[in-house]
Amino acid sequence: MTPAEWEQRINRLRSLSAELLGLAQAGQWDAVTEREVQRRVLLEELFQTAPPADLAPQLEAAARATLDSDARLLELAQTERDQLSEHLKSLGQGRRAMHAYQNF
Repeated sequence: MTPAEWEQRINRLRSLSAELLGLAQAGQWDAVTEREVQRRVLLEELFQTAPPADLAPQLEAAARATLDSDARLLELAQTERDQLSEHLKSLGQGRRAMHAYQNF
């Protein structure tokens, strides 16, 4: 991979990580999943071999930014999961109440 290709991929990593977080904040979880697949492929490409020495700090900074972004994304996913759990719980309670009413 040429230095220009390295730089392009590093920038793409930053872009995808920011995009993932934005999609999660918008509640677009299907799109998050799609982009994560793309990012995983990119990460595998970036970490198969050592980067050019002058681009190593950029790659490290992009990796750290990705980890920070992922921490926030995980918080959002946890919140979403908790909300879905509560919704499913209330649906179950509604079904039980309807069943009890119908059998009364």
